[in-house]
Amino acid sequence: MALLSGIWWHGYTQGAGRSTGRCAATISQLRETFATQEKQRAEQAAQTLNALQQRFTHQVRVAHQAEQDYLTRIEQLRTQTQHLTRRIEDVTQRWLDEKGQPHAVACVFTRGFVQHYNAALGLSDVNGSGIATAAGGLGNAPRSAETTGERHRPSPVTQRDILANITDNGQQCQVWRAQVNGLLDYIEGLIP
Repeated sequence: MALLSGIWWHGYTQGAGRSTGRCAATISQLRETFATQEKQRAEQAAQTLNALQQRFTHQVRVAHQAEQDYLTRIEQLRTQTQHLTRRIEDVTQRWLDEKGQPHAVACVFTRGFVQHYNAALGLSDVNGSGIATAAGGLGNAPRSAETTGERHRPSPVTQRDILANITDNGQQCQVWRAQVNGLLDYIEGLIP
């Protein structure tokens, strides 16, 4: 019995020792694998963050460049419009015939012309029942009852008025074009 107890005890301690050793080796191996995987995940996260940071930096650069280009274009448009506005008097007051003789400009715009012009710009109704005067628009005060003959009467609008309006409208159209083109350039710059 003592011999059997001794053999059992010896087997038990050896089995427990081997089991403990195997568990320690397995735990050590699992820890190494986990540490390696965590290191790889950390490196991958760092690479992703670095790529995102570079992309963000690129987007900020593109946005700043688009803004600078837009502001430069707007300033050019303002300068061009000022130059054109200063020339309005010169090109609307007189004209030269084939012999080089100057003549005063005698250009008459009818009330119907002004109504049509304003309607085309969306500044009045299309039916011609009245002319709405808006900022940048041409025209007379709205009239309630206008006969057909009234449409063919002279309007106080001159060539100068129309040219000034077209100059303002042209600048606004170019501003919008610059905005759209700047936005398209910005969007295109975002795509890597």
